Amino acid sequence: MTSSPDVAEIGVVVSAWPGARTNAATDLVNDRWKRRFDLFDRARALENQIVWISANQAGTFGSLRFVGSAKIVEPGGEILADTGVEAGLAIAELDVAQALETARRSMGHLRDRRPETYTYAGAVTA
Repeated sequence: MTSSPDVAEIGVVVSAWPGARTNAATDLVNDRWKRRFDLFDRARALENQIVWISANQAGTFGSLRFVGSAKIVEPGGEILADTGVEAGLAIAELDVAQALETARRSMGHLRDRRPETYTYAGAVTA
């Protein structure tokens, strides 16, 4: 597969996503904000059809508890490696080109874009 220069292959995010502050779960593994963090990471990989690498703060800072969950997500939204709620390093082996080709072949929403038809707010028209 040849990649277009304007199409990303890997996305990386570093965050400080905390656990819930209201109705917090005793165990961060069961925390609703941890589930949301994982869901958003999976969605970003799937909707953008890229490998998604996510690092997040773990531990506590004042009253905040951070959900950890460093992870690697393949373009189909499946988590390949995850640290859970602990600090650590997520490691996975992946043929990026093959994973991208598979994801982009089965769902072509990025390929089927038609940017020439977009109207931008504030654009000057002749």
